[in-house]
Amino acid sequence: MAVSDFFTPFTFDGQRDDVAEGTFPLALKVKDTTSPTLESSITSLQALSKVGELSSLINHHGGSLLIRGLPIKTPQDYSLAAHAFGFRAHEEVGRPPNRTVLAKNVKTANEGPPEMPIWPHNEYGWSTINPAWLTFSCLTVPETGGETPIISSLALASYIERELPEFYKALKEKGVRYIYRYSKETNSQSNTGASVTAAYGSEIRLGDEEEVVRKIEREVERHSWKYEWHEDGGLSVTHVVPLIRKHLESGKTTFFGNLTSAYGRSKYYGATKPPFLGDDGGYHPLPTYGDGSPIPTEFLERALATAENLQVLVKWEAGDIVLLDNYAVMHSRKPWTGERKVLAALWDQDGRIGDFEEGVEILKGAPRIPIATV
Repeated sequence: MAVSDFFTPFTFDGQRDDVAEGTFPLALKVKDTTSPTLESSITSLQALSKVGELSSLINHHGGSLLIRGLPIKTPQDYSLAAHAFGFRAHEEVGRPPNRTVLAKNVKTANEGPPEMPIWPHNEYGWSTINPAWLTFSCLTVPETGGETPIISSLALASYIERELPEFYKALKEKGVRYIYRYSKETNSQSNTGASVTAAYGSEIRLGDEEEVVRKIEREVERHSWKYEWHEDGGLSVTHVVPLIRKHLESGKTTFFGNLTSAYGRSKYYGATKPPFLGDDGGYHPLPTYGDGSPIPTEFLERALATAENLQVLVKWEAGDIVLLDNYAVMHSRKPWTGERKVLAALWDQDGRIGDFEEGVEILKGAPRIPIATV
């Protein structure tokens, strides 16, 4: 089934034509002559994926797709529709935000307070374990705000290489070091407020009291050898990963990571100096180069400002689905008022990200043991 059999392209304010071969993002809506049911929508998405048309379209449009007009009303509806793309479910390791499972492979996107923004990032770009694809769906549209900005990581890499060659060279050679500190208890006032057990407790079972620490450490060691327990029961985990990487399907260089979000968060919460304790009660250490040397503030500012200048705002309508190539597209979140329900699902697909020689060296010896999924 071709796109034209069920969907038709549309345009919206803010789409870009300067970051990909096609418009960014590709926007499709259910044809006005169609009265879609959930079943017919799923069948159409499955057909689109099976013939390979979807992958080609996504790549042409910079790794992003907005689908509008689907009859998605519940988390279960969204789960069924998202699974139609045919990807493997991704299991999170070290999850920083608070999330709640609502359906098969579907969770709340981030349960942090609505007045707090989220800055541009690739999902789990700070880890050796990251999803290849993301889907989001909106069930409830807020009264104001709540848009999801999307940003081309490919365009950002090109800009940094061209305009800040010294910064680009340092990032490529050294990578980036991130430190995430998890508290003993959940912090509902933070966008990164998951507790230690929420982030690393997938193996913990009732009655495991004496084995909890070792089970947590075993899960941490899926993607980092460097971690530290604190007297208050919190846990810091350090990651050193490449940021300048290869997007294999397009053959382009990608700016893949969480440098801009880590800096934006640290700055917003007033946590740019040790001990990096923010006014939300959480810890938000600044990102550094992989060798631990500081990244000049001017470079951090330029990277964040450029990412935000490249953004396209997805203004949600109920039933929308957004599909993003996580290795090609960053996303963030605007504050909102009223009720907003946007759900997320993370997906795996092998062979989509690669590294330059420098990145291979940075990753040498770093653990990467994803949680197997069925």
